[in-house]
Amino acid sequence: MGFLGQDWSQATGYLIFCVAVFSMGDFIFGLDVSAFGGLQALPSFLNDFGVYNEATKKMALPTLRKSLMNSIVYIGRITGVIAFEPVTEKWGFRTLFIAICIVQLLSVILQLAAKEWIQFTIGRVFGYVTIGTIEAAIPMYCAEIAPAHLRGFLSGTFVPIQTSASIMGSGVVRAMATETQTRGWLIPISIQLIPAVIGLAGVAFTVESPRWLISKGRHEEAVNVLSKLRTKEDVANGLPEAEVQALVHAVEVDRTIGSGTWLELFSGPVWRRTLYAAIIFFANEAGGNQFWNSYGPSFMVDAGLGAKSFTYSIIVSLAGAIGGLIGILSSDTIGRRPPAIFGSALLVVWDCLIAGLGSRPDITSNAIAQNVVVASFVLLIWSTKIAYASVGFIVCSEMGGIRMRKKIMMVGTANDVIWSFVVAFSTPYVMQKIGANVGYVFAAIAFIGLVFAIFFLPELKGRSLEEMDELFDNPRFKWGWQYPKVQTTGAGAAVAQVENANRAHHLENDDSKLDNEKREANIRVQEATWGNEDMRSPTTTKIHHLG
Repeated sequence: MGFLGQDWSQATGYLIFCVAVFSMGDFIFGLDVSAFGGLQALPSFLNDFGVYNEATKKMALPTLRKSLMNSIVYIGRITGVIAFEPVTEKWGFRTLFIAICIVQLLSVILQLAAKEWIQFTIGRVFGYVTIGTIEAAIPMYCAEIAPAHLRGFLSGTFVPIQTSASIMGSGVVRAMATETQTRGWLIPISIQLIPAVIGLAGVAFTVESPRWLISKGRHEEAVNVLSKLRTKEDVANGLPEAEVQALVHAVEVDRTIGSGTWLELFSGPVWRRTLYAAIIFFANEAGGNQFWNSYGPSFMVDAGLGAKSFTYSIIVSLAGAIGGLIGILSSDTIGRRPPAIFGSALLVVWDCLIAGLGSRPDITSNAIAQNVVVASFVLLIWSTKIAYASVGFIVCSEMGGIRMRKKIMMVGTANDVIWSFVVAFSTPYVMQKIGANVGYVFAAIAFIGLVFAIFFLPELKGRSLEEMDELFDNPRFKWGWQYPKVQTTGAGAAVAQVENANRAHHLENDDSKLDNEKREANIRVQEATWGNEDMRSPTTTKIHHLG
């Protein structure tokens, strides 16, 4: 066992390298979100893109302009979400990641060259094409290359890495807080070139998802990929071949059912998973997370906190990174549900405190109220990252099964985009009317997320990706806490058995128990794979046993 009970016995250096390279996409996401949230309060940015406000005697972004600059970028984001599934299905994750890095470079160049707010916003629209693709592609790639017991952690690294990038972005913005010349906003934008360049340089040394290779009939390549990702001991014992064997059969069984269609998202046993994905990301974005991303620093300025708002932004980002790390570490130890329940319950509290104290008439002079509001924002983001910001990406990257996984993930991220847009566009107008009382709206939504987490959020810890169809279809409805009790018996169960035997090989020193684990896995794979002679592939016929 490793850090906080996490088992790292199957985490090879090359596996971590592949995750790290693709995580440059998470850095792109985090840098953009933190940079633009802070830019809106920078004197240099307001001098170039704002207008003079007679009432305040300062340069400022008009309400409509601020709303458009925060919301119109979601045209790019939804484009990226829509493009994710067909591009990945046809060309794979590596090609998609190359495209992400190239488009990001184009986006940053357009922003750096901007003389008008419209050109700057167009550049961000291109950047948000990459963000829409990143939030679906990176967690799914990590989930597909990871061993089962590390899947929650590695697919969930999206959140703490993104938030760590936000710390970097917020720190650069803080350094430019008093700069009035154009370079004050050029520098925070230019650092967004760094992860794109690193990603382009490193992607050639990564591997394609073995599950994608299998779906294209490239079984031997999948074995080679898994042999690179798994430990030398696993390779010597033939476990990569056994894993591919089970995966091949699971894919072939699924193909006998037919290819997943978009209509299937809203019918049969899949519609419930579609609904769950939509609710998860609704609760994530509309529970208060997007409020901070778009307006946190400027909200603090309005509350009388001045230049301190940039320092508080760094603290908020740091708290988010810690919360995200807690969320993903706990997902593979205590499960997916407890962090979501705990974090959602706290969100209700922090949203209410921000609303109650932030709306006080004396908020600009009441130091105690200001401190509590700041602390509530810090803890709000910390709680968000523990809850759906981590769990949402993990669960949605898992529960789609073989045929519908990319489509379910697209539904989730599309809802993420929609609700981000709604919050970003409407919040400045709502705040003009009710001020900080908008926190009560977010609290109500966070409460909906809490109810969903308690009663409906499925517990998927330790399951193989190929088990999901059987898990959700037997019986069709289950309360969230009932999923661990379901015993699967099909092709997906064979994959899970291989993965569990793989893990047992590292955890158990008792030879007799290890032999039993291998024997049980071998029997399960043979029963699932060799039961139908017509479905045996060249890869499956050459593998007769584990170990």
